[in-house]
Amino acid sequence: MARSGAAFVRSLVNLLKRAPLSSVRREIDLERVIVPMVRRHAQQALATDDQDIDDIVFTHGSTREEKRRWTRSKPDQNVMVFGCPNTSDIFIKLPGPETIYIELKWAKRRGVKADTLPGDLQRSIGQSLIASLRHPYVICLVVCEHLRPDKTDDYGKKLRMLLWKKHRIALIVRSRRP
Repeated sequence: MARSGAAFVRSLVNLLKRAPLSSVRREIDLERVIVPMVRRHAQQALATDDQDIDDIVFTHGSTREEKRRWTRSKPDQNVMVFGCPNTSDIFIKLPGPETIYIELKWAKRRGVKADTLPGDLQRSIGQSLIASLRHPYVICLVVCEHLRPDKTDDYGKKLRMLLWKKHRIALIVRSRRP
């Protein structure tokens, strides 16, 4: 592998920040759109002649074989906390010991003024923190049906920096349109 885990994560984060997601209406749509992008990116950046992409990127899958691979990956990806497993939406097993846990969240708007970003953001960051106990890299992608513009006293940038610096969690909060 020519690039480090951190470099691979940065390049994947850049891809996810600008990925076209205008067709997404639900969390399952988000996964269906993101998975092929992640697989292509990993194939280009990581896969070698002797290592198949199916041994690198694991997802819930739609075929029986994909579902079997997903189940077989759980011992490598699950993080047990208080007896409960925390499982990723997408799991990447880099060549060597490094792994990337990807958490996807769709923040649906629930009315003219109300949205679920605060709750969805809290849940996804919590899941990502748990994942960081075991995995060296975590990507947390929260896509908002409606995203308000940043305010002058917004701590979003500080939160992103803190999560990366202390926990190697790359937080992306974005709308469907890049």
